[in-house]
Amino acid sequence: MVKQIVDSCCKDISSATILLVDDDRMNTATLSTAFEQFDKVYSAHSGEEAIEFCQKNLPDLIILDVVMPGLDGHTTCKILRTIDGMEDCPIIFSTSSTGVQDELKCWEAGGTDFVCKPVSTDTLLMRVENHIRRRLESNELKFLAIYDRLTGLRNRRFFNDYYKQQLHVSQRSNSDFSLVVSEIDYFEQYRETHGNTKADLCMKFLAKTVSELLHYPTDAAVRYDNNKLVVVLPNTDIRGAQYIANEIINQFEKHAIANPESPRDIVTVSVGVSSFATTVDGEDVFALAEQRLYSLKDDKKKISA
Repeated sequence: MVKQIVDSCCKDISSATILLVDDDRMNTATLSTAFEQFDKVYSAHSGEEAIEFCQKNLPDLIILDVVMPGLDGHTTCKILRTIDGMEDCPIIFSTSSTGVQDELKCWEAGGTDFVCKPVSTDTLLMRVENHIRRRLESNELKFLAIYDRLTGLRNRRFFNDYYKQQLHVSQRSNSDFSLVVSEIDYFEQYRETHGNTKADLCMKFLAKTVSELLHYPTDAAVRYDNNKLVVVLPNTDIRGAQYIANEIINQFEKHAIANPESPRDIVTVSVGVSSFATTVDGEDVFALAEQRLYSLKDDKKKISA
């Protein structure tokens, strides 16, 4: 899953969204023609129009004229940088001023690059392509930083931040949130007997099962370590978490993946459940879910909450 996303990002830049900002409509028309290889090229003819556009649609790159009536390019750029999602968008200034101080103003305003008028469309096109590729590569690295390559789920790094965030929200709003911690039973024995490929497929299948049970945008499934998945369920009480836990077990085990090392001769999962509202004396919600998971493994049960 992750590899497919990364490959699609790196191979094709023609789907990138480019915004041309210039009060001279002839200039934007000329550049639009020069950028015909890109599917989505838009024009704005003032700083105000550019800001309005970016508040509704995040472009992958902007070419911004410096001298415009109303908001000039420098002021426009500074405002654009305050829009959520625009912090890293490449902004190329287009200017007829070539002095050192003029260049410094472009950098200080938050520009990524600048070209001098009259603009060579061939040179500008090469710069645009390079900036878009760099942006895609940067997005790829950011994506991989919080996603697990094997399963496509979020990873432990994401969980550490998101867990703290949701814990803080619950404490401030006096709302509940729950965790479901699951592990494949006898997983290392399964790996030793059947090999890495089958073990990885088993983990991917559990990840798919868990993902399909989540229906709210704030719910998050995480591969915490080699054999452990964690489900974060904001605004969900212990009963809701227990329902998800039961469904994980039922949906996964009904496929009866053979595992002679298991007492039931199939691959099984065990699940520990906890919620913020059920903790006492400052207990950690995650530590409690793990504790319940390991205690039920010792007791040969399936769910502990």
